[in-house]
Amino acid sequence: MAVFRVQVLIVFLVTVLLSSSAWAKTAEDVRADQEARALQGQHLIFASDYDAALKLFSELKRDYPESPVGYFGTMATYEIQMLEREDFSQQKVFRAEADRAIAIVARVQQRYNPSPWELFLCGSVLGLDGFNKARRDQWWAAYTAGNKSRQIFKHVKEIDPGFIDADFGLGMYLFWRSVFTQDLWFLRMFPDKRREGIAIVEQVAQRGRFAKTLAEINLAIMSFEMKWYEKAATILDTYVTRYPKNVILRLIYGKALVALKRFDDALIQFRAILALDGSFKKPHYFIGATLVLKKDPALYPEAEKELNAFIKMQGGKYWPASAHYWLGRLAKQRGDNKLAEQEFATAVKLYPKIEASVNKVRGMGGGL
Repeated sequence: MAVFRVQVLIVFLVTVLLSSSAWAKTAEDVRADQEARALQGQHLIFASDYDAALKLFSELKRDYPESPVGYFGTMATYEIQMLEREDFSQQKVFRAEADRAIAIVARVQQRYNPSPWELFLCGSVLGLDGFNKARRDQWWAAYTAGNKSRQIFKHVKEIDPGFIDADFGLGMYLFWRSVFTQDLWFLRMFPDKRREGIAIVEQVAQRGRFAKTLAEINLAIMSFEMKWYEKAATILDTYVTRYPKNVILRLIYGKALVALKRFDDALIQFRAILALDGSFKKPHYFIGATLVLKKDPALYPEAEKELNAFIKMQGGKYWPASAHYWLGRLAKQRGDNKLAEQEFATAVKLYPKIEASVNKVRGMGGGL
């Protein structure tokens, strides 16, 4: 009888072990699987294949329901789609996913001895949540989420000093906190650490695994913010070639090219976006403004057409005001000072602070 019970126990254990992949995998196997699939999802997001990305991350959530990995990927997919359109059309599904992810983050942190990889994912979730809140002008909530994210990344480095990918979150935090410090009174106590943040992200771009591509692309965005347009354009040229359907990268690349006075190359980028999807609004604005800057009278009708098309499509006040500003410059270049004054007056009426923005426009980096 004892032998029979032992045999039954052995059969039971074998059945359980074979039926559950989680039992069969070591912690390193789990990380390797999650990282490989998450990197594939990252590639799909950059390639603008959002349906495939969401499917992949849904499968990750199914296979690892108590890991943040699939939830973070889904959040990132929705956020990129909103950034692409410069709206909040996916905010409801993003928020639902973020709430689930944050609940999992709390459970992971309560576990005994979570791995550096798990904590890295936790920090990534909170960092992305903070970024979304910043875009919605929820500054204090954004700062709180970002600070929690930074603390987790610091803890990852304490556990595993060689975990270079965790430095990506730290570098991004230092850089963008410094950028926001310039405009937000309650953050002005912080010193400017933009260059320190860039140096950290550069190390991740050179030595990272999961965050390597993210670091390289963000270096381009940071460089653009710093007005290092040549550096930004060099990086973005590579990635626009690799991901030709990526609207965000093309738009930033085009703006960097305008700042470098490579107007024809910039127009190629803006027009390529409309060729991908004619419903995008901002390319009309940038095409019109770039044509004004070229100062070629033969192109003035097209510039006027593009700027007026943008005004009809675009809601809000700042961007239409900015378009009227460019129409004013166009009228002035045509010698029609009366129309120019009318356009400038319309711009100021729509957005009284537009006059302060004119200085940035003249610098070409921030204005465009």
